[in-house]
Amino acid sequence: MITVGLDIGTTSVSGLLYDLEKRTILHRLTEAQASQPYSLNQEWERLQDPDQILEQVERILGRLLALQPEAAGIGLTGQMHGIVYVDRDGRAASPLYTWQDGRAGQPCEETGSLTYAQRLSALTGYAIAPGYGLAAHYYNLCRQLVPERAVCFCTIADYIAMRLANTGIPLIDATQAAGIGGFSLDRGEFDRTAISQAGIDASLLPQVVPSGMAIGVTSQGIPVYTSLGDNQASFLGSVPVPGESLLLNIGTGSQLSAWMPACAIPSSSMEVRPYPGGGVLMVGAALSGGKSYALLEQFFRQIITAYTGEAPADVYALMSGLLEEAAFINDSAGLRVNTQFLGTRADPDKRGSIEGISLDNFTPGGLAHACLQGMIDELYGFLKVLEQQGAQAFSRLIGSGNALRNNPVLCAKAEASFGLPLTLGRHTEEAAVGAALCAAVGSGAIPGFAEAGAYLGAEHS
Repeated sequence: MITVGLDIGTTSVSGLLYDLEKRTILHRLTEAQASQPYSLNQEWERLQDPDQILEQVERILGRLLALQPEAAGIGLTGQMHGIVYVDRDGRAASPLYTWQDGRAGQPCEETGSLTYAQRLSALTGYAIAPGYGLAAHYYNLCRQLVPERAVCFCTIADYIAMRLANTGIPLIDATQAAGIGGFSLDRGEFDRTAISQAGIDASLLPQVVPSGMAIGVTSQGIPVYTSLGDNQASFLGSVPVPGESLLLNIGTGSQLSAWMPACAIPSSSMEVRPYPGGGVLMVGAALSGGKSYALLEQFFRQIITAYTGEAPADVYALMSGLLEEAAFINDSAGLRVNTQFLGTRADPDKRGSIEGISLDNFTPGGLAHACLQGMIDELYGFLKVLEQQGAQAFSRLIGSGNALRNNPVLCAKAEASFGLPLTLGRHTEEAAVGAALCAAVGSGAIPGFAEAGAYLGAEHS
C-alpha cells in the first residue's frame, strides 16, 4: 500500500510517496515555498498567500500521482500556529498569518503595558504566545481587521486539506488545534467558554475531529485525511517506539520531544502537546538552536573578512578543522557557552553568555566546542524536567535535523551528555513521512498510531 505525505513548511513544501510494505520512500519532491513570508505595512508582519501555496501543493501532488495514481490516501502536515480566514464557500478570505507574525506581540492600546497576547492569556487563563493563531485573531479583532467575509479560521495545512478534499468546511485535529491556542487538553476541544470571555466569537473556531479522520476525496477519488501538527508528524515519522525514545531535533531551532501517557504537572519550560492516538508529547524548545552555531560562524566570518578584505567561501569547513584540532589538544576544558541568545519560552528576556574563560581555553576551536556543548546542555536540561514528571528511563535517542546530520562532533556530544547512543532517523523528511503514516492509520492499513513506528524501516547510526 502506498500513501502520500505532504509537508507545507514556512520556507519549503515537500511531498513523497511512502510504501508501507517496503517501509521506505519511493519518491520525494521538495520545492522552495512559492509564497515566501512578506511584510505589508509593519516590519513585524509575516504573511503568505494561501492560494499560491495551494497551487504549489496541487502541482507537487499532481507529479506524485502521475507516478502512483493508485495511492490509497493523502496525509498532510505543516507549519503550526498560523491561521488563514475562510469564507462560506471555503475560500481564503485573508493572507496566512504565519507563526512568525508579530502582531500579537505589540503593546495593547487599552492596557499600555501588556501585549495583545498577554492580555488574551490573562482573559482566557491559557498561556497563548504571539504567533499563535488565536492571539493573531485577537489582535485583528481589537483592531477591526477581521475580514467581513470570514466565517472561520484554520491552519494552512487544514485549509489545503479542505480544498484538496473538495469540501467547504475546515476540520482540524487536536494536534493542530492546540497550536492555535485556548485548547483544553483534558476535554480535547477548544475551551469556548474561556475564549468567549475574551470577547471572541467562538463560532469562528474550526471543528475539532479525531486525528486521521477522512474529510473527503480528491477529484481522482483519493481520500484526504486531517492534517497533523508538524512536531507530532515529525515524531511519528522518526520514532519507532514512542514510549522508549527521546527525539532530538536540531536545525534552525532545536527541540527535545518525548511521548508520555499523561502530564502530571505542566512545566513552564516544556510544552504539553496532544499526540495522535492518545497521550501527550512533552516538548522542550531551545529558541536559538542551530542559530547559535550560525552566530559563531558569522563571528568568524567577520574577523576573516576584516583581516583579509575578502569574504571567505566556507567558514563551516574551517570550523570543522578547528573542532578536530581542539579535540586533539583538549583546549576547551572549562569553557562554557550558554546558548540562550534568544531567551527561553519562560523568560524571553534571558540572554546567552560565555563563562569559564582562562588563558588556555579561549581559542577558536575551544569556543566552537563550547558552543556545540551549550546547544546540547540546553536540551539536556529538558530531560531533567521529564524525569520530574515521572518519565521512565529512555533507551533510545533518535536524532533529526540538518545540524545533527552534518556535524558528527555535535552527535558525539549528544551521546556523551544523554548517555545513550544516537541514532539518526532513516528519513530526512520526517514530517512528510509522519503525514503519510497518518493517512495509512486513517485508512485502516495500520491498526493505530502506536503501531505506526513499526513501518519506519531500519534506522542508521
